[in-house]
Amino acid sequence: MSRVVIVGGGAAGLELASMLGKSAGKKHEIVLVEPETHHYWKPRFHEIAAGTFDSDLDTVCYFSHGAKHGYMHYQAWMQDIDRDHKQLVVRKPNGETDQLAYDYLVIAIGAISNDFATLGAKEHCLFLDTPEQARHSWQLISTLLRSGGHRSVNIVGAGATGVELAAELAKVSEQLSSNPHAAKLQINLIEAADRILPNSPVKMSTQALSKLENHGIKVMLNTRIAAVENDGMTTSDGLHINADIQFWAAGIKAPDWLKNIGGLATNRLNQLEVEQTLVTTTDDSIFALGDCAAIPQANGTMVPPKAQAANRAAVHLAKSLTGKLNGQDLTPFVYKDGGMVVAIGHNFAISTMMNDRLILQGSLVRRLYDTIFRLHQKTVSGLLTMSRLIIIKRLKCIFKPSTN
Repeated sequence: MSRVVIVGGGAAGLELASMLGKSAGKKHEIVLVEPETHHYWKPRFHEIAAGTFDSDLDTVCYFSHGAKHGYMHYQAWMQDIDRDHKQLVVRKPNGETDQLAYDYLVIAIGAISNDFATLGAKEHCLFLDTPEQARHSWQLISTLLRSGGHRSVNIVGAGATGVELAAELAKVSEQLSSNPHAAKLQINLIEAADRILPNSPVKMSTQALSKLENHGIKVMLNTRIAAVENDGMTTSDGLHINADIQFWAAGIKAPDWLKNIGGLATNRLNQLEVEQTLVTTTDDSIFALGDCAAIPQANGTMVPPKAQAANRAAVHLAKSLTGKLNGQDLTPFVYKDGGMVVAIGHNFAISTMMNDRLILQGSLVRRLYDTIFRLHQKTVSGLLTMSRLIIIKRLKCIFKPSTN
């Protein structure tokens, strides 16, 4: 019997643990190391921060889920790797250090926002890298909304996270507009590039910009932040942008503590360097996938840091590693981009398809955004559970008290 230890209970880590538990859990031990007690789908962290996330139906308890799906949840933080003895060094919630033996180790801890060493960003900005940060953000936003008057929110970075967060906060502010005691939010979306969603087709950026401006969001392009203060931000041109709450959602990198952990090779973004088979270039018993891994392709490109790429890598490694446990060779991961979907509020989304040749938008595309999440639920919990959750959620929307 082999022990497979997976570090990180995000979308990729949880899907991998669930699939390995099903395919290999009866013959091998599958352990998921994750400090949180419940799984939240990272592309929806902006909904947690805005207070619109349904935590009753859209979270997964690792402990009970693991018991049902063939893996064990070990609540802890990864601290180091003792590769000589194949031991993972972890810190438990009570502060104690422990060691967890492994035969194969998979690192799937995702990435964090890259503040590019901007002065004051760490001290004065909120980040949406973990569920804890997202929940803390909602506590502050909730307090701000209850404070009345005109308030402002700065969001740095107009990639998918920044755009979705700006739209969600604008929607919440609109819904509270009839309440004379609720604050009216001025949302400033700040981007260093010359357009929002800079990694998407120009037409998609243009359509998303128009929709954001219709929601009253102030979009500031070609604007670089030089410093962040307690009451706002200063641009490289010396302009001060006031704010009551500030978010940083620009750029990504792997956590600093991952750099050269256990002597593993990492790049300038702290990502673990791996082969196309997802095994690290330094140690053939350690794998990495998702945003914390630099995954090459046969044509010389690298797999982009997208949720869909992490999900597909998890599906691939579940099959490849199961084969490895049965004495077969690992297989290379080949990524095919399925486009992107960006939600702008609860009733509208924009997507790219057919290698960015087709741009779609509207309420039906928003359903597609929800479908991606449902497919994640199907992978994690099965078709029956996913179907039940969809039905319960629709009934909940029909019968819940009106907020108008």
